[in-house]
Amino acid sequence: DLEELLSLLHHNEGDVRFRAMTTFLEKHREHGIVFNAVFNNMALDHGQEMELRSYETPIQPTNIGNEIPDEAVEHLMAVTEANYGLAQDYFRLKAGMLGMDKIRNCDVYAPVIESKKNYSFDEAREMVVSSYSDYDIEFGRIVDAFFTERRVDVMPRPNKSGGAFAMGVSPELPPFLLLNFTGTLRDLATIAHEAGHGLHFVLSQKQSMINYHAPLPLAETASVFGEMLLTRRLLDNESDPLLRKSLLCAKIEDIIATTFRQTVLTRFELRLHNERKNGLLSNDRVSEIWLEENGKLYGDSVEMIPAYSWGWSYISHFIHSRFYCYSYTFAELLVLALFQNYRETGDSFKPGYRKLLESGGALSPADTALLAGIDITAGDFWQKGYDFLKELIEELKTLT
Repeated sequence: DLEELLSLLHHNEGDVRFRAMTTFLEKHREHGIVFNAVFNNMALDHGQEMELRSYETPIQPTNIGNEIPDEAVEHLMAVTEANYGLAQDYFRLKAGMLGMDKIRNCDVYAPVIESKKNYSFDEAREMVVSSYSDYDIEFGRIVDAFFTERRVDVMPRPNKSGGAFAMGVSPELPPFLLLNFTGTLRDLATIAHEAGHGLHFVLSQKQSMINYHAPLPLAETASVFGEMLLTRRLLDNESDPLLRKSLLCAKIEDIIATTFRQTVLTRFELRLHNERKNGLLSNDRVSEIWLEENGKLYGDSVEMIPAYSWGWSYISHFIHSRFYCYSYTFAELLVLALFQNYRETGDSFKPGYRKLLESGGALSPADTALLAGIDITAGDFWQKGYDFLKELIEELKTLT
């Protein structure tokens, strides 16, 4: 199972991680002729649509659908690329924590500290509800209602769907949460995340069915913000330095994966479509573009294993949801910037943030962000998120 192979990237043993990633990608290489046909024809089809509809760039149709100006998307990615050095600082720090001169890209998610701490569901529920209540009493009540009203399917069992999910049905019906709680720190963060989605669904119920669901770039706002509330609460109250390291590494790696990596994917995708205009692309050329864009992120801090030249072949978004990936960067940085504003301004931040969540999908992302006093076209806006990441990395340095 390919998903099981990828899960081994979190294994303690470096050789297991290397063999898992290599096996996963080599299996894709075996089907290289198929991937070449799919990617070339997909890009050709998109190019013909661009010509037919007079789009100026391959990414423009996606930006129009997301109601985000082309300039704002380009600025978002440019600021992200200017901060690649932060990721490289972390990768060097992680190499030291793992006792390595340099990590390989199969080691990026290697566990630095194995926390033995386990949580009962009652403990996890109390921590999550308290995190929301500390921010806003009513937010805490809304989150707690999922549990008191039995609108959460909590424990794993045979034939139950895996993962976690929040379902907002309509403005008239209450939302529900699906979890698979096993007591880990990761499960704790998952509850906070899905509870944030649930909170968002409740607050946006003043909208019509048409405008009920938030647009894609804003769909993760409340969930990631809730995770930040929990993470900050845990860091502020946790005295065990090993657990603090584990918390910081998990959050930093999550931010890197959701911002830097998604920008790498988007830049690769742009180059793929632009180069396809000039003719058929060989798999070797596609792999060259892939390694070049990843190399900009990793620099000399990470060694890419040989099989990673096929890393482009398994990203389904490239085929099914063109240029979807930058939405992750947008959403994550928006939340980090919002959280920075909250830390800087305190209670005065809260009314605008509530209006943002209540608006659902009634406004464009830019206009929705303005409700919280944020101009996504401002020069320093996106940098705020990376300033927060830098703080987390510096905090980790003091522990190591």
